[in-house]
Amino acid sequence: MPSHGFAPVLLETFVEEPWVGTCYAAANWQRLGHTTGRGRTGTARPTLPRKSVWVYPLMRHWRTALMAPWPAPVDPEVDA
Repeated sequence: MPSHGFAPVLLETFVEEPWVGTCYAAANWQRLGHTTGRGRTGTARPTLPRKSVWVYPLMRHWRTALMAPWPAPVDPEVDA
């Protein structure tokens, strides 16, 4: 059952170099690219290792759901 009336759209994980994420690729995750290595604080120069960003969609039209102005509440009868 979704929390607060909304369902998650996709899962996200990060793989630090030198690993390449072979297990994620084998499990049908999608690689989106790399981080810049600046971390959450966004310092001017990269101070952290770069990581590849992987996502696993939990619904068919996940891009549309993420670009929607405000997601509609989940109807348990329809999405069950």
